[in-house]
Amino acid sequence: MTWSFYSEGRHIQETVEQQAYQTAKQELADAIKHTLEVTQSELLAISDWDEVHQQFHDPSYYFYWHDERLKESSYYRDYYDALELYKKNQTLLTPSSPNKQRAFSHETMANTINRIDPHVAMTPDNHPHLIAYQAIIERGSNEHLGYVGVSLDLKTALLKQNQFYYLDKTSIDFSGNQLVSIEELMSFAKFKPISNPINPYLWELIERFIVEMIIILGLVSLVLLFIFNQLIRQPLLVLSNYLQTLKASPHNQPEPPKQAFLIKEYEELKSAIHQYNSKLQLAHIELDQQNIMVWEQARRDALTNVYNRRAFDETWSDVIRSFKENSIPTAFILFDCDFFKALNDTYGHEVGDEVIRLSAKSIQQSLPMECPPYRIGGDEFAVIIQHHSMPEIYKICEHTLEELKKVSFISLGVKENLSFSVGISSIAMTKEDCITRLPRQADIAMYKAKQSHHTKIQAYNQLLEDQSSVLVSNEVINTVVNSIHTGENIQMHYQPIVSIDNDRCYFEALIRIQGEHGLIYPGEIFSLVERRRLEVELDQQVIKATLKTIQANVLPENTGLSINISGKTLIQLGLIELFDPFVDWLGKYKIVIEVTENILIDHIDYAQKTLNQLRSKGFLIALDDFGSGYSSIRYLAHMPVDIIKFDITMTKALNADEKTQQIILTTAQMVRTAGFDLVMEGIETAEMFEQAKAAGATHLQGYLLGKPNAEIKPPTSGCCGYQ
Repeated sequence: MTWSFYSEGRHIQETVEQQAYQTAKQELADAIKHTLEVTQSELLAISDWDEVHQQFHDPSYYFYWHDERLKESSYYRDYYDALELYKKNQTLLTPSSPNKQRAFSHETMANTINRIDPHVAMTPDNHPHLIAYQAIIERGSNEHLGYVGVSLDLKTALLKQNQFYYLDKTSIDFSGNQLVSIEELMSFAKFKPISNPINPYLWELIERFIVEMIIILGLVSLVLLFIFNQLIRQPLLVLSNYLQTLKASPHNQPEPPKQAFLIKEYEELKSAIHQYNSKLQLAHIELDQQNIMVWEQARRDALTNVYNRRAFDETWSDVIRSFKENSIPTAFILFDCDFFKALNDTYGHEVGDEVIRLSAKSIQQSLPMECPPYRIGGDEFAVIIQHHSMPEIYKICEHTLEELKKVSFISLGVKENLSFSVGISSIAMTKEDCITRLPRQADIAMYKAKQSHHTKIQAYNQLLEDQSSVLVSNEVINTVVNSIHTGENIQMHYQPIVSIDNDRCYFEALIRIQGEHGLIYPGEIFSLVERRRLEVELDQQVIKATLKTIQANVLPENTGLSINISGKTLIQLGLIELFDPFVDWLGKYKIVIEVTENILIDHIDYAQKTLNQLRSKGFLIALDDFGSGYSSIRYLAHMPVDIIKFDITMTKALNADEKTQQIILTTAQMVRTAGFDLVMEGIETAEMFEQAKAAGATHLQGYLLGKPNAEIKPPTSGCCGYQ
């Protein structure tokens, strides 16, 4: 009878729950439909928005409009994940913004743009995104401009746009990790109806049944409680007290309880705990010993066996902390292998690793015992020295460099002589607040040492700080930044590059910016550009300015222009499109694109493909500043270039000793034999003119032939093919 009552009550309860579930399901379906209608209405309004049409006609400020203006407008909803504009070929109006949130949403939308109908993308965290599109039609002409697409948080939108009376809105969820249509969405939905009170009649039967069972179970429970207490509870209390004793005295080994248990398993458990505690004490002793070994290994570099970055961070933190309590003279030294990346790429990582290992061994053996080296980067080692004067520190560095010169890398197949640069920064006892700047100051000094071919040990001073970050006024900063963004006040100066063979020339385009108090020159311009990361924008303005020069027909026929581009512009996807407007002029003018040697080495694979495409269109590629870096013959053989430009230091080296002259002449002959045109820069005297000509240069550039000028002028020698 009890089971019959219970079954009947369950049946009634299930019927009520099923009806509530179906009602809630219909309410959720209606809410989804309503949300879709609202979204499409919002998209329709956005597609008719004037600013959206403006973006299709001029998307140059698209990122600002998208990330700032759009989100402040009344059209944008806080539950939007992303809102993108697409061309009519279903591609983004502009490349994706670097904004992470937008990049994530765009990735979701970019894979589904071919589905113009509304659909839902569900992410691995069961978070649904409603994605919908609306065609944008040009007013008046009815031309199809493209689409506006939106991705919104479906759950948030449902809760904000709908009222639920039968559905528990906190239980709404969606499972899956795929794209589904609106019609399919309900099959992935999870929800619960609002709980209803159970039928009073059912509960009356259940209560009566419970009363009868309580009387029976109460009697049985008293008996079971006594048995449970004797057989289970009391033994557990004894074992628990024993464990608490072990916990309170982890390094002791107390005796096990003497009380005997009626259940055999409890006796075995008591014995097992005692034996486990004994073994645990032995394990603790072994673990302590191993921890000491692991601590040491975790702070050792696996390749060189010197201390690693983790050990350096701990030591440096201790030095800073102790310096504040007890100020003592402290110096920071950085050792770095020059051009290691190029060496590593040339000979392979195995040879590079062996070079680092041998260098680390030599540095460690050369330093005092109390000053161990730390490997803090690929080929960079740091040393912290205290209680030493600057003359003593210089002697330590000189001795270490001498020992490094003695290390032979010939057995590794390295034919070049490796050099190392050293940067030193120090602090007096009275400058407590500056100790944290020592690593950065040493890095600046090391960079200065790398630039020198003779002084490989450089100590930090304020002059280096000024040179590393050119200080300019706010007026200059505003002028430069404004010019880069708007193109205003940019003046291109042109310096002739003269051919020796046929008296023709072309001109290198060099940027200047007209400031309020005179011209702003490249030193200040490039310093600001690097700090503000505006290299791509600057190159775009230079390219536009040189194109205007060609289109103005002020450039004589049978000449041309040479345009410099930065490394960041070289790796832009739209590089080739930037030079497409020049293609129509290639039959009339020689157009050269100059890139530096370091840029090509850093991006050799990508550069080959991109620059070869430009060469196939008729552009010439010049390798600028050859000789200022790690001029590997292996790289030169694979560089997609037509012209080699010797750095001014190589031109001036023609006046150096006989050995240096012979190296320059041999290099020039190798370049010419390989079929490259050779440009020598820095020709300032008639003597340098004759030396460069004798060395085999095909073109010359320098103040002797013509200074950079806003007007395109023939060389002063009058050998440009037009008088």
